[in-house]
Amino acid sequence: MRKTSCFIVLAAALVASCAVAPSPADAPDGTREAQGGFPPPPPRAPDAVVLGLLLPLAHPDAGVRRTADDLFKAAQMAVFDAGDTPLVLLPRDTGGTPEGARKAAAHAVADGASLIIGPLFSGSAAALGNASAVPVLAFSNDRNVRARNLWLFGFLPEQNIDRIVSQSIGQGFTRFAALLPDNADGARIGKVFAARVARYGGTLVRVESYRADAKDMFAPVRAIADFDRRKAAHAAEEKRLADAARALAPPETTEAGLFEAVKEIAPELYAAHETLQRAETLGDIPYDAVFMPEGGLAVRNLAPLLPYFDIDPRRVKFIGTGLWDDPSLGNEPPLQGAWYAAPDPTLWHGFARRFADRFGRKPVRLSSLAYDAVSLAARLHAIRPDAPFRRDILTDPNGFSGIDGIFRLTADGANARGLAVQEIGGSRLIDAAPASFVERARRRAAAQALAQRLKP
Repeated sequence: MRKTSCFIVLAAALVASCAVAPSPADAPDGTREAQGGFPPPPPRAPDAVVLGLLLPLAHPDAGVRRTADDLFKAAQMAVFDAGDTPLVLLPRDTGGTPEGARKAAAHAVADGASLIIGPLFSGSAAALGNASAVPVLAFSNDRNVRARNLWLFGFLPEQNIDRIVSQSIGQGFTRFAALLPDNADGARIGKVFAARVARYGGTLVRVESYRADAKDMFAPVRAIADFDRRKAAHAAEEKRLADAARALAPPETTEAGLFEAVKEIAPELYAAHETLQRAETLGDIPYDAVFMPEGGLAVRNLAPLLPYFDIDPRRVKFIGTGLWDDPSLGNEPPLQGAWYAAPDPTLWHGFARRFADRFGRKPVRLSSLAYDAVSLAARLHAIRPDAPFRRDILTDPNGFSGIDGIFRLTADGANARGLAVQEIGGSRLIDAAPASFVERARRRAAAQALAQRLKP
């Protein structure tokens, strides 16, 4: 891989607020504020690289506004870390709507933007489509919104799934079950998961879907656990052992004392009964791993139901996606030891500390996307100051490096990333992220070779 900038200046000090450019309607002396209530910038250098930053800054939802603000602040950090590169940010509020995104993009381009970063939502990204006059790096992860001049810069679930499935099979977990949300995203993820399991030589044994309410999760988990059949098998075995003990015990023996009465004369029968009492069901589960793609409240509600219906996390591996990249999940006992695929956390932790030092709070996880997108713009300008965002330069197959590891923009409007596999509880790294796309390709070839050996 060609040596590239990692976009991080660890010693950089943010000593002032990042400037943003006013629109042409603002007064030449900069007395008016730019769109979104941000302060006007100092005069723009003639060779400045102008970046439109499209975010739902005035969204009615406080959580969305917080995410937008963190993305903006991360972009500011990248501008300062870029040093002498003459970057100018044009933050433009989309309101979180498609129409707002169209207007914000037009406003930014009219103000001189040669690259658009954002918008956040897939619907807003779709509204730009093929109509954008300049390249767009959208934060969306929805492959349906890709366009010729628009790339997805978000974390794509397909890559998460590919990574966790290949790693799981490589570690001997070859039979899978899946618990998926009962919606369009769940259906899309289910198709990808089934395809990746087949690609790497595994077997998808069972799939169940659940609705968002916690009470509606019981039935699908009960079904995927095959709980009723295993419960009936447990009851049948309990009766068989009791019948055998009753035939050996003295006639006056009570039911409560039945197995104590045969403890000396039939120790194997007694031991079988004691073992049976430590479980609620009987019979093997026909899979090695359970895939649950959702994070947050959904997985918090879902995960405890698996051991409740006798799916033992010590015997069945729980696996998920980058949505599990959430330190609070370490407090969930059923998820201890679970695996998920996500960017290597090392550089993220350093970035998060710098962000907190500068702004007084921890950033949302997506904020690294804004930092890496702005840093990419700076890097490309350093490589080709005359035409930094030409298509063949943006899609350099060698890729680039950022806070979230290696990445590259692909010809089909998506992106490729190098992900690590991590374990919940203790933050153990199961398998490090590849350091280059050459290494990534080598790993995938090895996984494919294993798949060929696993296929009957």
